[in-house]
Amino acid sequence: MAIALTVAWTLAVGGAGHEPIGPLAVLAPFLGTSWVGRFTSTSAPPFDHRIETQSILSGQVVRWSRSIDELGFSMGTFFYWDREIDAVAFAQLASDGIHAKGVVEITAAGFALVGVALQPTVMLSFRQTFDILEDGTLEDRCFRRAGDAWLPEHVIVHRPEPSDCAGTDRPVAGVGGGGQTTAIVRKT
Repeated sequence: MAIALTVAWTLAVGGAGHEPIGPLAVLAPFLGTSWVGRFTSTSAPPFDHRIETQSILSGQVVRWSRSIDELGFSMGTFFYWDREIDAVAFAQLASDGIHAKGVVEITAAGFALVGVALQPTVMLSFRQTFDILEDGTLEDRCFRRAGDAWLPEHVIVHRPEPSDCAGTDRPVAGVGGGGQTTAIVRKT
């Protein structure tokens, strides 16, 4: 309930335009770029998946908005410093009633969400990586826990919207190649 109230307050108050502060600064390379992508599987419907990232509440929260217009689907992910667990955490709410929560791990090329998705009839453990590759694309890989293994769910490759990358290198600024997890973002 507290997360829902925080998210509702966040949406109402706004406070956009500030750089993320403290441990949230690792998400700065994702700000200011709109991304559009599709599943890499040829059997998946060819719907555009859109992502926009914004720093809100004077840099204390980063909002990651995802949508698939053709399906009327939208999702908001809110990244924040959770003092109780001493880590960057996330809360995720989707228009289909699914929500998720967990922690953020920093990878060499981006970050990973590690948490649980609360669906109407089941709770699933998942790991979802978002890495900016050397060619400037954003690769989204999702895995779900099955016993001791992580099973692949999807791969979506996003590209910066053309209007966002004209004459700038912003999509790849501050993030190197690779994909190895280095640490959970925790206060030291």
